[in-house]
Amino acid sequence: MKRPVHELTPGWLAAHCRFVDETWRRFPDHPDPSVSVRRPAEDELLAQPEITLRRYRQLQSVHILWQDLAGMSDIATTGCAISALARDCLELALVAAEHQVQKNCGELRDDRDRPLRLAVLGLGKLGGNELNFNSDIDIVFVHDGKGESTGPRRLDAGRYHQLVARELIRLLDTVTSHGRVWIVDARLRPFGDAGALVWSLLAMEQYFLTEGRTWERYAWLKAAPVAGDLDAGKRLLAAIEPFIYRRYLDYGIFDSLRELHARIEAGTRSHSGRDIKRGPDGIRAAEFLVQSQQILRGGRDRMLRVAGFLPGLEACAALGLIEAEPARELQQAYGFLRILENRLQAMTGRQGHHLPCETESLQCLAELMGHADPAALDKEIAGHQARIGARFSERFRAPANETAVPTGLWPPQDDLGEQLTRLGFENPDEAAKSLVQLDKRLTRRNLSAEGHRRLERLLPELLLATAAEPGADALLPELLRLIEQISRRSSYLSLLHERPQTLTRLVRVFSLSERVSAWITEAPQLLDDLLDPIHGLDLPALPASSSDELEESLNGLGRWRQAGFLRTALAELDERITPVEAAERLSLIAETILAEVLRLLDPPDSDIAVIGYGNLGARALHYESDLDLVFLHGTDPPPLRIAQRLISLMQMPLPGGRLFEIDTRLRPNGRAGMLISRVDSFGNYQDKQAWTWEHQALIRARWVNGSQALQDRFERIRQHVLCQQRDSHRVLTDLADMRARQQRDRSETPIKGLMTDIQYIAEAGVLCQAAKSPELIEVRRSDRQIDLLRRSGWLTGEQASGLIEAWNEAIQARHICWLQRHPDDVDLSAARRTVSAVWQSCFGRSG
Repeated sequence: MKRPVHELTPGWLAAHCRFVDETWRRFPDHPDPSVSVRRPAEDELLAQPEITLRRYRQLQSVHILWQDLAGMSDIATTGCAISALARDCLELALVAAEHQVQKNCGELRDDRDRPLRLAVLGLGKLGGNELNFNSDIDIVFVHDGKGESTGPRRLDAGRYHQLVARELIRLLDTVTSHGRVWIVDARLRPFGDAGALVWSLLAMEQYFLTEGRTWERYAWLKAAPVAGDLDAGKRLLAAIEPFIYRRYLDYGIFDSLRELHARIEAGTRSHSGRDIKRGPDGIRAAEFLVQSQQILRGGRDRMLRVAGFLPGLEACAALGLIEAEPARELQQAYGFLRILENRLQAMTGRQGHHLPCETESLQCLAELMGHADPAALDKEIAGHQARIGARFSERFRAPANETAVPTGLWPPQDDLGEQLTRLGFENPDEAAKSLVQLDKRLTRRNLSAEGHRRLERLLPELLLATAAEPGADALLPELLRLIEQISRRSSYLSLLHERPQTLTRLVRVFSLSERVSAWITEAPQLLDDLLDPIHGLDLPALPASSSDELEESLNGLGRWRQAGFLRTALAELDERITPVEAAERLSLIAETILAEVLRLLDPPDSDIAVIGYGNLGARALHYESDLDLVFLHGTDPPPLRIAQRLISLMQMPLPGGRLFEIDTRLRPNGRAGMLISRVDSFGNYQDKQAWTWEHQALIRARWVNGSQALQDRFERIRQHVLCQQRDSHRVLTDLADMRARQQRDRSETPIKGLMTDIQYIAEAGVLCQAAKSPELIEVRRSDRQIDLLRRSGWLTGEQASGLIEAWNEAIQARHICWLQRHPDDVDLSAARRTVSAVWQSCFGRSG
């Protein structure tokens, strides 16, 4: 596709490219096209701005074209080079425009006597570093700060910047005998031609907050500061980022994209030639595939917040939104069509996207593209367009169940009960009553017309899917509560309609688990993360967090925890992971959140260590577990404030509930002791004062975050304490007494009782045997401890196998009984007999 350098000559280039021929005619003293053009000096620019800008832009463009045709640049490099040239020309034109305005009005300065400059933002291909040789440039003007000019004609900032902006456009866009610099389009500003040419940063923010429209989200996807006050441009983009990238997934965009695609197809048919940009299988369609994912998910996946098609496609592929092979095909097709677009514009010397009809022009274009004849070029174009068209149709086709759903189910009609009977509801009158009541409540909410339309599409589909589940009558009210929750954010209604498999999955999950259905109803954004079929088994990406935005960071962690818990629960319900794996994932979630909150509170290398006890230490968290924590420090004064704030933030009420409940009663001396202990004092306490049950608790303890140096010291203390020679009789007596008090003072389910008995047997063995078998303290989970106790001879092979089997049955039952709406009857009587027999053998009394 690229012409080798040795075949490329200046004469051939001028003969094939009108752009080059016209440029060299205007500037006969042009350099060799292989040589880059020097950026003009300021005195040269200010002396003759019109000619200087045109010469620089056109001759440097010829050099960029030469590198392209010589095979030295790919489409990304070429787009960046042309865009960099445009930014350079904008900055030069801004300097010249400011100079011109200063002649009459003086310099614009703020109240601290600092100069104020206009901020120029580039949108579209300029903002995305994707300009063609003859693209227009989409720009928006913004200013930040108040001030007044110093000259005889004093102007405020707004009026002054208006003059500068108009002069800049004149310098670039006016056609002279030397052509023009660039076609400038400033209509993407608020209200287009009817709006002010220059907006203050504050006014622009307010506009997008109150009046921004859907198409403007697309327009500003590729926005970037390109000239003038770049910092002001960055501040604006940071301020309007929530407008462009919504926190929730907006599946409502699919309807608008289909409508837009239909208009494109209709418009293309009216043209005499083929439009490689706006055609249904052209560049615009490929861009929609990526931009729709950026709009849809950019609020949740920061990786998608990039300008330009190729970086956006790379991010989509990295996140699994577009599979590897389709992404590769799209990259190749887009790259080919963009190169074709560039060379077409270089050939004609004009902005355009239609393939020529004349044989001579087609032959010339084919040669520019490295083909011998137009037929070969047409074949390659058709292949790439077919691949884009297939991907676009696959992504944006209407939902498959659109015509298969019964009509008249919503809004409720007089024959609703009869229709529900036909669907299979056993108590259609009650179901109809629930639907009528929902309709009344939603009517009082004054939903938008779009919201009502989406409800009319979704509710019949929901009823059909619900009727297919066992216990549909009991399930329906819970699903209707969810619909009521999400009705105001109608993009969720679109999500369930646009993805029938998601709707089916939702109904199935509600049928399986009352607890999971409650999570989703309380936090509907979980539909985004977990019921959307593109997401797999992995935990979601950790959100960005900053101590400068503490509340938002904590909310982000809360949403991440919810998503992680729900994804884990769904994987368990689907039997894709075991309860043991689920417990490890929940523990990882807790450790990650602890690390993030500690990072938000404290600089690196702080003098604090967070020690996880109990289920956290054993990596055996349950969905309802709290976190047993002990805090250590190395030198005085103790970082008490950090520990206190960590606990406070972990337990702070958030929209999705607290991150985790924290229990610190396992610290030395319990509630009467210091919240944070010096590590050497901790070691002395464990060695000299701790009770047997405190050594038992230390078995499952481990460092989870904080100082690495303190981690090493804690592990040495733990090893020293647990590997001491002990009186086995006293250990067994103390633990048996402790277990008896637990059974007397607290109620526990049979499953919990069984698991605790197994844990006590295992930990009794660790305390009795660790002096002889120190490897016992390296594991913290009961089943692994039991296996090592078998190897050490403290348990027989039969005892160990029975305990491990009982432990697996108990943890399986615990998770299933907690998650499932209608769990099967769990018979643990055999496991109980096994554990009781081993307990009697170890402790000499029945458990």
